[in-house]
Amino acid sequence: MSGWVMVDVETSGMRPSVDRVLSVAAVVIDDDGEVVEEFATLLNPGVDPGPVHVHGLTPALLAGKPRYADVADDLARVLDGRTVVAHNATFDASFLASEARRAGLEPPLERFLCTLDFAGRLHLSTADLKLVTLAAHFGVEQRAAHDAHDDALVLAGVFAGMLRVAADKDVTPTVRELDGMLADPVTGFLVSRVWADALAAPRLWRPAGRLKRGGGLVQGMEVVFTQDVDRDPEEIAGLVVDSGLYLADRISSRTSLAVCDAPGAVRGRAAFARKKGLELVPFARFAEMLADVAPGRPVAGAQAVDSAQEALF
Repeated sequence: MSGWVMVDVETSGMRPSVDRVLSVAAVVIDDDGEVVEEFATLLNPGVDPGPVHVHGLTPALLAGKPRYADVADDLARVLDGRTVVAHNATFDASFLASEARRAGLEPPLERFLCTLDFAGRLHLSTADLKLVTLAAHFGVEQRAAHDAHDDALVLAGVFAGMLRVAADKDVTPTVRELDGMLADPVTGFLVSRVWADALAAPRLWRPAGRLKRGGGLVQGMEVVFTQDVDRDPEEIAGLVVDSGLYLADRISSRTSLAVCDAPGAVRGRAAFARKKGLELVPFARFAEMLADVAPGRPVAGAQAVDSAQEALF
């Protein structure tokens, strides 16, 4: 059995907790990147299909199509034992998990790999990391953007190219286990338990301002990881929090520094951090700096809070 299956979904909106899957496609590839099995279907969501101008899936087109529960067994068979590969994989995995939950079923996937994150770690010479851009970079023809089946086929070609680059650069892709995720009760999006706990850690130190060039870390500094890092940030998320620093998912006026292994990147958080004048610190150097974090100023009356959260399935 091949280990990789490309997955793409089109949805009625952006929130898995309330929006629905309109179409799903799964494309299995072998170790040489060749397609060996395909699964694709439209679904009747039972709700307004949302942005028809984006996905082209009208109510008339979806009328009479199967519900998720009708195809769940077939989809689970294709995904069984394989690693789901998707572009912005948390989106696809979250929607499939939410659909399964509504049908009273187990999620059809066990683990997933995000090609958006993977591409960032490869430091590709592209203007951005959109699927269409990566397809052009690797010479993969894209016939119908926002068509789940075509997007999954395109991703198969892109992923094969990424694996070749990763082998040359000795980069190992990060695979997330569904057991290590929890679903946000409001949005329905999956998030790593490790990362969720780190983001929700109590802020017991006053903001310490920006990292100065050549300076050291101080308790109360806020850290953002860009997409262009060579290792999985979760490896040291706990250590960051235990050292008295704060983690954030986006750059703001409170951000002290950005961890980045491609300081010349022209896209995403790296480019934004540079524009804001933040220090860009390589992952390896940042890990070393964590061994010597200067004391900060405690927040008056700060109390530790319980950051544990419960998964919905």
